[in-house]
Amino acid sequence: MSFKRLVSHGEETTYGQAPSDVSRWIGLVQTFSGGVEHAGDTISALDSSRLKRPVVFGIDVAPSLEYYVQTGQFLKYALGKVTNTGTSPPYTHTIEISDDYVLPSVTLVEHRVGTPIHGFRYLGCRVESLELSFDEDGFLTASVEMIAKQVEKITTLPNVTPLTTEPFKASQKTVTINGVDNPYVVSGNISITNNHVKYPRSGDWVGGTVADRVDLEASLDLFYVDSSIVELMLNKTAFDVVIKFQRATDDYIQITLDDCYTSVEAELPAEGELMQTLNLTPSKITIEVKDSIATY
Repeated sequence: MSFKRLVSHGEETTYGQAPSDVSRWIGLVQTFSGGVEHAGDTISALDSSRLKRPVVFGIDVAPSLEYYVQTGQFLKYALGKVTNTGTSPPYTHTIEISDDYVLPSVTLVEHRVGTPIHGFRYLGCRVESLELSFDEDGFLTASVEMIAKQVEKITTLPNVTPLTTEPFKASQKTVTINGVDNPYVVSGNISITNNHVKYPRSGDWVGGTVADRVDLEASLDLFYVDSSIVELMLNKTAFDVVIKFQRATDDYIQITLDDCYTSVEAELPAEGELMQTLNLTPSKITIEVKDSIATY
């Protein structure tokens, strides 16, 4: 059986309760998994049998998706805080790690449009981790892992209007390391992990989640052209990294990693280009987006 496939979302005002609008576009989603599995175990007993007994305590739900980034809207759920500025286009959105340990939640809708039409609604989704990555001749890609409260089958699906804007490309990037433009960066990734703690189960489902301290890491692969970055490591120098993807003057995503320390892997090969990998430990991340969307 063939199904038309789509994933949409809506922002919850009350955790675990679907909002009236769940038709919001995420991006060009490449993969999606509901991550539904039993929480259980197998037990042994003094019952004269060699067989173990399977026991199910409830159901865990951990959706994950990967998508090409067209806007910065969905990124705010990973960091938790957004400030919108501007009264007319272009608008600026500043996304930062929230001081609040309770992050915003969304409802995800997995559309399976066939015969019969149905879908699955994932309630109370909070971002556990986000990885932003790019490779040469590729798109800016977001990989998201979430923890949800519960899932349910639905037979009425919202109408979704796809965004036709082209995703951000790696060829549109500029990278600045310690205040110096570096055109030799080939690929990179930035990862944020919120380290959620689950509340005790209520019936089949988790009672909720609360974020703990954030793990923030990044890495860049680039050509080795001089010793300047190795010297930053040797001198234990903290520095900023700015990665900007720009489609037009007022259409960009800029990721700033503040006060980074780095370890550098710069193998000396017998042949081929000299490369280096920067493993970065930033103290802070800020994502600034400028576009024609009024509010994130």
